[in-house]
Amino acid sequence: MNHTRKVVFRILELIFIFLWVFPLIWLVITSLKLEEEVVTKTFTFWPQNPTLANYVKAFTSTYIVNWMGNSFIVSLGAMLLTLLVDAPIAYAFAKIRFKGRNILFWAVMGGMMVPFQVLIVPLYLQFNSYGMINTLSAALLPRVALPIGIFILKQFYEGIPNDLEEAAFIDGASRYRIFLRIIIPLGQSAMATVIILSFINAWNDFLWPLIVINDTIKYTITVGIANFQGTHGTQYSLIMAGAAVASIPQIFFYIFFRKKIIAGIATSGMKG
Repeated sequence: MNHTRKVVFRILELIFIFLWVFPLIWLVITSLKLEEEVVTKTFTFWPQNPTLANYVKAFTSTYIVNWMGNSFIVSLGAMLLTLLVDAPIAYAFAKIRFKGRNILFWAVMGGMMVPFQVLIVPLYLQFNSYGMINTLSAALLPRVALPIGIFILKQFYEGIPNDLEEAAFIDGASRYRIFLRIIIPLGQSAMATVIILSFINAWNDFLWPLIVINDTIKYTITVGIANFQGTHGTQYSLIMAGAAVASIPQIFFYIFFRKKIIAGIATSGMKG
């Protein structure tokens, strides 16, 4: 009975994996098709004449290299700034006792429930008053500091024994030194989770860069690919090729941090 149950769960697991992976497979397959094979009444799964023409066109007739570079600047900048902001805040919530700490923490968590679309108009007016419209900085800054990142780090830091801090205080270490020398090294797995979340969040952002950036060459990759429909017509195979290129950094980024991400998620709820 247990063996049968394991087999059934494994089959269901494989089915869910296939359903998750299939859109990526279809993305790559479509990018290898000619446009006339895509917009046809006859369905074909595998391209009759696989070609890299769409990739060549994407790199030679568009600004995709610039768009990728812009996305890297925005995503890496948001990732680093998010880590610099989230880690000290999470440490304060986890280890420092102060009046109103819980209220302030849940106020920060409440930020996750506010749709970003609600903030677009005030954010635009604010950045416009700073003269930052049509800059990558304007696309980057609203993505700094993830409430979910603060939550993950706080949960992890709470699992670090207080005895370590007390021993360091006895040895004359300041709280700043404890944070840098003890908390940060022990929290690498949780920080890796925040890093990948902030990177993907900024990389996949579409609406805000579309609003705040006007020059085509300054587009991020998501806005640039969507722009194919305007400047190049609706060429689905070309769009798929661009989307395939845009997904590569995220895949490699996840593979690189995979073990630390799993460890961070597994231990973020542990209490010591």
